[in-house]
Amino acid sequence: MMPEKAKRLAPKGDTLRELFLKSGNLCAFPGCGQLMMDAEGTFIGQVCHIEAVEEDGERFNSTMTNEDRRAASNLMLMCYQHHQKTNDAKAYPVEKLKQMKDDHERRFSRPDRAILETLTDWTELDAPTEARNLMRLDKVLGWNSDATELKEAAEELNVYVAQLRSVPIELRKFVGAVMKRAVKMEHSRVVKTGMAGTLILISDLKGAFNLEERAIAERANQLDAYGLGDIDQIDTDMGPKPAVRIRDLKSGWPLWRDIVTFCEQAEEPLEAFTEDLDFARLDD
Repeated sequence: MMPEKAKRLAPKGDTLRELFLKSGNLCAFPGCGQLMMDAEGTFIGQVCHIEAVEEDGERFNSTMTNEDRRAASNLMLMCYQHHQKTNDAKAYPVEKLKQMKDDHERRFSRPDRAILETLTDWTELDAPTEARNLMRLDKVLGWNSDATELKEAAEELNVYVAQLRSVPIELRKFVGAVMKRAVKMEHSRVVKTGMAGTLILISDLKGAFNLEERAIAERANQLDAYGLGDIDQIDTDMGPKPAVRIRDLKSGWPLWRDIVTFCEQAEEPLEAFTEDLDFARLDD
């Protein structure tokens, strides 16, 4: 049977509603905060095809039907900038875009997150995926470590991840957000890297996150309770000022700093680690 002639069909209304609900009103590209609908209710995003609708389009698949091409499984919402960027089919093959779509939509379509409304221990729902070899992390960060070193690092990481599972998701997200801010500001005087971990001034986090100092201090105290961080001080021109510290692993490995850098360079969502605990993404 000959495949049908490729023809552009507009997505159905139900399909568009599904896409928008699963998008969280955000561009699907990792780390992008562009809204898909503005405050006035105008749709400003773009409906993007993973596999093109026309033969000369990016990632065109001749075995698909026209209905397949306009199905929700082949569509994702992105801002104009990232729609153009992902037109590079070599850098963004089908598998990578499907993973990007799945990562993004899972954040907003997991019904188990509703358990947050109850007294059930919802951390039991999180099943961490352990690392095996860390070869992808090694490649992305340019470590050039040997297999034995990577195996030892993976073993240390997996012990840490097992403990991380019991940490409330909002606190794990706070760890990721603090370290992401610290990496962004690492060449400024608001960040200090020491033997025990990475420090960033609470005053900086207050402005960046629009949180009161008391709220930040409370979360830092929670970090201390779980062994993830604490409050210390950074010496400034105005004297010592309070700072949040994200602790390194026992070996001295600045894990969260490396994860943030990995996510930026490999275009992986930080939420895959802070929320989904999917550390197998660090493997090859």
